[in-house]
Amino acid sequence: MSLFSQDTQLEERSEGLYRAQVSSNWSIMSAPNGGYLMALLGEAMSRYANLAVPVQVTVNYSAKTQENAPLDIEVQRFAQSRQFDRLQATARQGDRIVLQAFGTFMADYEQEVNCQERLLNLAPKEVCKTRAGMPGLTVFDQVEMRIDPATAGWTKGNTADVSEIYGWMRIPSLSEWSPTSLMMACDTCPPSIFVSHGALGWVPTIEMSVHIKHMPKSEWLKARFHSKYLGKTLLQEDGELWDEDDNLVAVSRQLAQFIPA
Repeated sequence: MSLFSQDTQLEERSEGLYRAQVSSNWSIMSAPNGGYLMALLGEAMSRYANLAVPVQVTVNYSAKTQENAPLDIEVQRFAQSRQFDRLQATARQGDRIVLQAFGTFMADYEQEVNCQERLLNLAPKEVCKTRAGMPGLTVFDQVEMRIDPATAGWTKGNTADVSEIYGWMRIPSLSEWSPTSLMMACDTCPPSIFVSHGALGWVPTIEMSVHIKHMPKSEWLKARFHSKYLGKTLLQEDGELWDEDDNLVAVSRQLAQFIPA
């Protein structure tokens, strides 16, 4: 069993009620990564769903979730048809709601995706800059991110005009990708705002949506994240993930808070 599978295991306590143990293996300065938390709620909804695969999950992060602590997840169905199963999940620590999610499930992923955008001119993995693990950033001990040198200037204090970052990523412990590990992957790249503003702040996620197209056919994913909208305190970041055959496997959008250091 991979570390990711181990850290997303659930205990079914009753119908629609699950308990997870929030691991400290996927954190940023003791704050569990938003993609990891989405994976926990996605796993709970997948257990409850009548249809096999999640095609859309949205999570609102209403309060800080504590690591190394239990997380109780309650799943309810609010709509169902022959094509879609629609669920909501509420996660609590103690008596406090920390996460609220909505998910849409189908019987299977669509076989063809008409994607009019490709990640062009991505440098080979061998020349991309590895995002090394750092104290307090345990998520980067589990996820290997290789940033294209064209968008890695901020790591040396050099900023750019465009808030865009791209490169390669994988989770080495995985034997194959799953819907929940794709949710995780959509939130493991350094914030694209760092490219234009430098790594001089904290960027906590307020809300994130992930749309899954189908399962990757390769271990490595091509990743692109970009932010076109930045206010005084809020930013929007969009992301796309492709496999090595250039199949679009997931897209994401998140609203985050930019807190300068």
